[in-house]
Amino acid sequence: MKYFYGIVEDRQDPLMIGRVRVRVHGIHTDNKSLIATPDLSWSQVILPTTAGGLSGFGTQHGLVEGSTVIGFFRDSEFMQDFVVTGVATGISQAGYKETITDELLERGIGKGFNDPRGLTLDDYTDKPDGANSVEHPLRTFGLTTALDTAPKKPESLEIKYDATGSTITNPELTVDDLPYYPLYTDESDLSTYARGTADYTPRDVSEVGGIPSVAKPVYPYNKVIETESGHVIEVDDTLDAERLAIEHRSGTFQEVHPDGSVVQRIVNDNYQIIAKNDKIYIAGDADLTVEKGNVTINVNTGNVDMKVLKGNVTSEITEGNLKADILKGTTDVLSEGKITITGNSTTEIISDTTITGTLTVSDATTLQSTLDVSGKQTNSSSITASGEVTGKGVKLSTHTHTIASGSSAGKTKKPD
Repeated sequence: MKYFYGIVEDRQDPLMIGRVRVRVHGIHTDNKSLIATPDLSWSQVILPTTAGGLSGFGTQHGLVEGSTVIGFFRDSEFMQDFVVTGVATGISQAGYKETITDELLERGIGKGFNDPRGLTLDDYTDKPDGANSVEHPLRTFGLTTALDTAPKKPESLEIKYDATGSTITNPELTVDDLPYYPLYTDESDLSTYARGTADYTPRDVSEVGGIPSVAKPVYPYNKVIETESGHVIEVDDTLDAERLAIEHRSGTFQEVHPDGSVVQRIVNDNYQIIAKNDKIYIAGDADLTVEKGNVTINVNTGNVDMKVLKGNVTSEITEGNLKADILKGTTDVLSEGKITITGNSTTEIISDTTITGTLTVSDATTLQSTLDVSGKQTNSSSITASGEVTGKGVKLSTHTHTIASGSSAGKTKKPD
């Protein structure tokens, strides 16, 4: 069996079974006036045994326009039925790409063995790769997609920690960017992440209390999947720098460090739905910082239990409100340490309140319901009650006492 090399020029298989159009070296000409991309036959791609290849199981190939592939002709006599068995990486050279002159680009011809895609579908009109072209007037089909609808890596990415999220800027392509693939030349086609030359500073979250990436991949131990739009998955086996990482083109990522630590950044909104129970165990400190916005805790049905077996509970609001709505159930706060509630203004209790122990009031307090104190009560300031104040069956509004001395001794009067 004789094997051939070729260049993928189209992957928009109308049957969606993973076929590609390949221009084969030594068989096809690079003159697209003679053989345009739409006139190449569709080639089947052989997948590895890790792909199920049936009923949606497994994975698909990752070939793109411009990929160098190897394969064979099933019809060795006519050489029309090419089968792709693998892909070859290397170092793309600038020389061949530079032979595509401005004149050829203006004519929409270009050369074969390259990414043939135009900026828009209109670029194929009356051109070799379009339908009913001058070179192929009987053809009723042409290339079906262009770069305006193709995935692209971000040109720049801005991440802010002020509740505005990230901003992705996509590249604005011109005719000077054609052919689009390869994206670069004179450099290995393997991902920079796999080669250990990638820039990991965008994963530095030390600005908001996190830590930078500890990635130190060494070729060839970092297995990488990098996609056209800029997603990256890393399985790094580098000695003493073993990591797992997944990064979205927006800047959201999660990385497992060599010691098992996990760093996660979500550049926009985060939603987590747990349909049943959830339990979190933290052996060390827990620190929650909300830079902007509100914190709302809603318990629709059930109780809120907060227990501090040793230590203090401190709640400090420098500006804003703290609101907890309990629609049903009770709220229990249990502490073996001191619980302090300090307000710079009036503290209001709008419910029946029972205090078992000593009550000390050092500032103005307003009660709009019943207050029951079973221990000693000390007041260094006024207590204002909108309702009746009652003690041992005596109402403050009607209580009188006897004057013990003076000219009015023996008389009664209401307290001042």
